[in-house]
Amino acid sequence: MPETSLLSNESQFHFEESLFEHIVQKVPVSLYIISRNKFTYVNDCLCELLDYPEEDFLSGKLRLKDIVHPEDLPKVMNRISNLTDRTTKKARYRVRVIKKDGSLLHAEIHSTISELEGEDVFLGSVTDITEEVLTRNRLKDSEERYNSLFFENPDAIFSFDLEGNFIDVNPGAVTLSGYAYHELLKMSFMPMIVPEHLEKALFYFSEAIKGHTNRYEINLFGKNGELINLEVTNFPMQQAGQITGVYGIGKDVTSRNEHKRMVEEMAFFDHLTKLPNRKLFEDRLEQAVKIANDSSAVPAVLFLNLDRFKYINDLLGYEHGDVFLKQAAVRMVECVSESATVGRFAGDEFAILLPDSTPEAAIECASRLNSVLAEPIEVMGQQLSLTASIGVACSDKSQESLIKQAEAAMLYTKKYSKNSCSLFSHELNKETADRLTIERELKSAVRNDEFLIHYQPIIDLSSGKPSAMEALIRWNHPELGMVPPDRFIPVSEESGQIIAIGKWVLFTACSQTKKWQNQGYAPFRICVNISTIQLQHPNFVQLVKSVLEETGLDAKWLELEVTESILLEDTEILKESLRKLKALGISMSIDDFGTGFTSLNYLRQFSFDRVKIDRSFVQDINSDLNGKAITSTIITLAHKLGMEVVAEGIEDSVQLSYLVKELCNEGQGYYFCRPQAADNHDFFVEIKK
Repeated sequence: MPETSLLSNESQFHFEESLFEHIVQKVPVSLYIISRNKFTYVNDCLCELLDYPEEDFLSGKLRLKDIVHPEDLPKVMNRISNLTDRTTKKARYRVRVIKKDGSLLHAEIHSTISELEGEDVFLGSVTDITEEVLTRNRLKDSEERYNSLFFENPDAIFSFDLEGNFIDVNPGAVTLSGYAYHELLKMSFMPMIVPEHLEKALFYFSEAIKGHTNRYEINLFGKNGELINLEVTNFPMQQAGQITGVYGIGKDVTSRNEHKRMVEEMAFFDHLTKLPNRKLFEDRLEQAVKIANDSSAVPAVLFLNLDRFKYINDLLGYEHGDVFLKQAAVRMVECVSESATVGRFAGDEFAILLPDSTPEAAIECASRLNSVLAEPIEVMGQQLSLTASIGVACSDKSQESLIKQAEAAMLYTKKYSKNSCSLFSHELNKETADRLTIERELKSAVRNDEFLIHYQPIIDLSSGKPSAMEALIRWNHPELGMVPPDRFIPVSEESGQIIAIGKWVLFTACSQTKKWQNQGYAPFRICVNISTIQLQHPNFVQLVKSVLEETGLDAKWLELEVTESILLEDTEILKESLRKLKALGISMSIDDFGTGFTSLNYLRQFSFDRVKIDRSFVQDINSDLNGKAITSTIITLAHKLGMEVVAEGIEDSVQLSYLVKELCNEGQGYYFCRPQAADNHDFFVEIKK
């Protein structure tokens, strides 16, 4: 052939080769060729898709196992095997592909086998379908959530057309109504609604069609005629911007409403005796007082407490006690006139309202009640008899005052002359009235921040330096002034308020001690008194642990003080509580030692760190009475049992010298320092680090 022709053909060939290469490289489809399990060709699009350079593919550095997710690799190898065996000519499948940065994308592979220069090669394309897969997964999740909400929801879910006919219902609607699925789809909701609620249902249905979501309660009949209280939520069904029906969710609130009715009944009547409770009694008393203000009527209140009722519960059990209370309630109702109200306040406390009475008539009524209640009551085959302490209050124009006065009179009766009654007068037992005031005011004392703590140092008698500090609570009442502990602590124990007060004392004392430590003062123990009620409370040990954790105070710096009498209550319970407290690292001491009973026996049973000699023995040291001998004996005995001794009430150098000579470990009293607020202890400067 002529040379020019050959050149022309060669140019044409190079042009076509260049054109092919350009098309293959630039086409937005990822392409590859694999021969002998190695990439022999990849285009730019594939390199960009996986973010690997071309040389990583062609050098053999990258293999299928490096870029195909391990769980999908068997699928790829199986496809290659089928193509090699000519089982199929083409393959199409989806796998997860690993990019260079470790991220995954979903890809669809189109692969075929061909022959190139006498060898089998695999040609294929890779298409990124990540967004499609994620969209499909989101749609699938959405459908699953919908199906779960619709089919698994215990509430009734339904949809209506614009005429109120059911379009669809879930199993909850079938269960609620009692109708089968196919029955509901042939029905309208209207025949199911009770007639008096139909107008309400239609109104809210029409509101939903107007685009307003609403919630309301109606009653309807189930298929079996059972009345159902239903809470319905309606909202519009929209398609292409048009309201085409109404969706609804119905919750069966029959049990809830029944419970609500029961609660409302319980709010005014005692559940055991069925007598009016305090709330209803006070309401009726309020009405009686209003009538009395407009007429000559004189209301009277009798406050009644059964004497020794606790023993029935303790000895026979609460079941016997409940039966006794119910029988006693019946007797009280039968003993008074129809116009009277007999109410139960709590436990064995009752009140009787005589809306129009006189002091003489009220006392006569109380006497009849005493006689009737003193007669034996048969309880489960046993004859039980109790007396009652009654207080009477008349003429006061205040409903609240009448109850308080009657209660004060009852407490006077209970203290001085059980099985009788007392008529309240302003001269009656001022101590009892004060006690009621204290009990009432205690309820808000912690909340109103009326308590404070004074601290009295305990001195190491060998070094003369403070080794501990006792926390002593004080009550600064805005009207009563400074109330001493011996007035309000017994009341707080009887009323159960000692739990909240004791928690406050423990937290405040530990916080202050930690504050002193943080300020650089040498560490010392903080001693906190606890009562029987606190120690026997099931959560007391956990409370102590929580306070230590919250304040950050190490347990070794906390000492809890108990009196001897506390150990007479319940040795097993106390032993367990004391064991757990000791396990926390807390030290324990016995306060007022020597004034109680069986002291030696309890020293043997319980593991205490210290005993505090009662101040009465320390004061006797100056008089050379038996106090010296007792003090010396206690010190010797405590030391032999491995305990330290603290002497209380040291007031002069004579007492101090004797105690030092007898090797008493520690002491406290006015001789060293009076109890005072934390900020007033200037002597701490001397022991600052």
